[in-house]
Amino acid sequence: MKKKLILIIGLLLTFLSIFGISFEELYKQNLNKSSTYVQAEMNLKNAELEMKQIDQFFLPYVQVSLDTILKANILSSEGFLKESETSVGGILFDSSGDIIGYSFSLKTNFAEVFGTSIGLSFPFKIYFDDDKSGFYGPWSTIEYITTSAGTPITVEEKLYEQIAIVASRDLKKVDKAERLSTESKYYSALSSYYLAQTNEFINTIEDIFNRYYNEKTIELTQKQIDILKNQYESATEEKAKDEIEKQILTAQKTLEGLKANNVSLEYFDFTEDLYTETRNIIDTIISQNTDVSIDLSERLDLKALHLNEESSKIQKKFWFLPYLPFSTLTLKVQPFTSDENDEWKPSWSIGLDFQLTIFDKGERKLASDNMKSNLANLTYEESLKQIEETIMGLETKRKTLNFDVSINQIDLKNAQEDYEKNIDLYKKGFITQDDLSLSEIALQMNKLNLENTENSLKVNELRLMQQYYVNLWGDNN
Repeated sequence: MKKKLILIIGLLLTFLSIFGISFEELYKQNLNKSSTYVQAEMNLKNAELEMKQIDQFFLPYVQVSLDTILKANILSSEGFLKESETSVGGILFDSSGDIIGYSFSLKTNFAEVFGTSIGLSFPFKIYFDDDKSGFYGPWSTIEYITTSAGTPITVEEKLYEQIAIVASRDLKKVDKAERLSTESKYYSALSSYYLAQTNEFINTIEDIFNRYYNEKTIELTQKQIDILKNQYESATEEKAKDEIEKQILTAQKTLEGLKANNVSLEYFDFTEDLYTETRNIIDTIISQNTDVSIDLSERLDLKALHLNEESSKIQKKFWFLPYLPFSTLTLKVQPFTSDENDEWKPSWSIGLDFQLTIFDKGERKLASDNMKSNLANLTYEESLKQIEETIMGLETKRKTLNFDVSINQIDLKNAQEDYEKNIDLYKKGFITQDDLSLSEIALQMNKLNLENTENSLKVNELRLMQQYYVNLWGDNN
């Protein structure tokens, strides 16, 4: 509802200036040009994917693998030696060492339960020798004739017996810590995405405000210089000419600085309608967020750090995992196998990866020390302190800007009174038209300074809201 109201205001103002750029268009242009935002968006998508992998039971994955299996001759129940093929890296060899085909497995992981990945494995074979050429799938039966001790025998290979349900578990992964760590990465990515959006949002506002202030000040300063040059030409006393020349030089110095500052802001077409639209948008945002929650624990980045801290506490209890020689436990069940009498007899097997590192360069100790470290807790405390200091700085700036507003209001009041006096003096002939014009410029400059300070105060309010992750412009938080 909030964004709709802001958009309506923006669209009404944009309609008044058809050929001028709107605030939202400029903001989107700046977003698309921001590498920080694009990277934050990609990181968020990646973090969301990792969260889905943890939260969802059904996780479809398809893998194609080439098995490396060495098969020896097998003694059959009839006493014959059955000559078996050999598979190395998916390439099939016969007993003579000739390539006779290819074999591969199609593996699908469809679920993860308590850190255990569950899937199916389907065998496929391609033969191109004379006896059994063709493509064979998981429900195929391959028949071919071979010899054993000079006696021809018929061999029947049932590929469906190799269909397997495979469950594998990483023994070095702590599920609870892994989940907290993944959730932490998600909130951290969401925080970076929010900050990238809001920083670009506020920076766009500042650019528009600064462009307005620079354009107006350049215009007034140029008028001031032109009037001072007229006064210099008409002055007769050397002392008066020197004083006017000093004023001209000071104004020219100011003008050059303003022009230089304005160069970086000339990347967009500026109109006063754009400026007015921007001010109205900010006023609406501020008025709708007068009761902002100041609970820092709800900050996305602190949530991420807190979850990471909890994950670290759990990991400390398992500091010994890097030293274990076991990594993965695999349970394989082949439900369609049969015995030698052709009776259904499912088979199963358990595999345990074993890898014992005798010597290393300290990798295991470093991994263990990282699990035992107190870094996550220190990072949380330091970040919280830094956030509190940032908020305190913004609140202090709010106070000083309010003082500046009061000072500018006094200056404006005095400038208004001086201008009214000068009008009276001009009518009586005591001052020239140039003197009156300079007084009018001083009045306009004071109005502009007050407006600029008020704009800075508005921007500071947005910065404060950003610290509490307020939804400023449809941000994903």
